[in-house]
Amino acid sequence: MSRIPNIRRSYRLWTWEQKRAAVARMESTKHAVIAAELGIEKSVLYTWRTHVRRLDQKAHRESSRERVLERENRELKQALATKVLEADFLQGVLRRIEARRQPISGSGETASTSKCK
Repeated sequence: MSRIPNIRRSYRLWTWEQKRAAVARMESTKHAVIAAELGIEKSVLYTWRTHVRRLDQKAHRESSRERVLERENRELKQALATKVLEADFLQGVLRRIEARRQPISGSGETASTSKCK
C-alpha cells in the first residue's frame, strides 16, 4: 500500500488593504496574472472581490441611512425651534390679555360706575 506523503501547506494571512488592492487591480490586469503574482488560486481572488463588494455596499447603505437620519434630525430641530417661538409668542399675548383684564384700582374688586341720570 502506498502512503501519501504528508504535505504541509503554508498559509498566508492577507490584510484587508492587500485584498482591496488586489481586487482593484482586477479591473486593469488579467486575473490569472494577479493570482500567480500573489501565489493564490483565481477562485480566492473572486472570493475576495465578492467580500470587498459586500463590505462596500454595506458601508454605502450605512452612510445613506446616516444621511437620512441627519436630515430628519435637522428637520425636527427646525420644527422644535418653530414651536418654541410660537409658544413664546402665545405666552406674551396671554400675558397682555390678562393685564387688560386686571382692575385699574388694584383692589381686586369690580369697578363700579355711576348711573346716568
